[in-house]
Amino acid sequence: MERIRSRRTAATVLIALIVGVVGGWALSRSSDDVDAKLTNPGEVQDPTISTNADTAGRAFGFAALTSLTDGNEVTPSVAGRPTVVNFWFSTCEPCRREMPALSAAAERWAGKVDFLGINPNDTVESATAFLTENQVTYPNYLDRTGEQLSLSKVGTMPTTYFLDARGTIVTMHAGELTEKDINDNIAGILPGG
Repeated sequence: MERIRSRRTAATVLIALIVGVVGGWALSRSSDDVDAKLTNPGEVQDPTISTNADTAGRAFGFAALTSLTDGNEVTPSVAGRPTVVNFWFSTCEPCRREMPALSAAAERWAGKVDFLGINPNDTVESATAFLTENQVTYPNYLDRTGEQLSLSKVGTMPTTYFLDARGTIVTMHAGELTEKDINDNIAGILPGG
């Protein structure tokens, strides 16, 4: 009797395993065209959802943010120079990988292009430690309420905006930037670029 029960249990487990494997395979096959379903060029994004929607040609608006330098609430602005605005947080691996290139670019372009960072996720302590570790000297802010994320329509990180001297968005890059990406995009925001 015990042997029959053991065989039934083994058979039940084997059937469940087969059904799970076959079912998983069938579901994965039916989602081969998922990119086509999620990415429809020319389709207007829902303005209430942060989706990294194309915002080129629009003015970049700033919300009230907390300065990581002194803890004061400020509303940054474009100071008459092209500006690079980078959204990041310390445990985002692509953010970690691109930060040294952004820091080096900020030093290289000092006086010609302004850089600023916006962090919606970290504490003051963890953000400051991350910036110190990566030798970032340009201004960085915390977006404690998420208002800047919403205003900028940022849905993924890192996301970087390249603004002309008037604060108009020339281009937006969602995902990790390389040194070449940064320099190519900066060339596009410089006067005559």
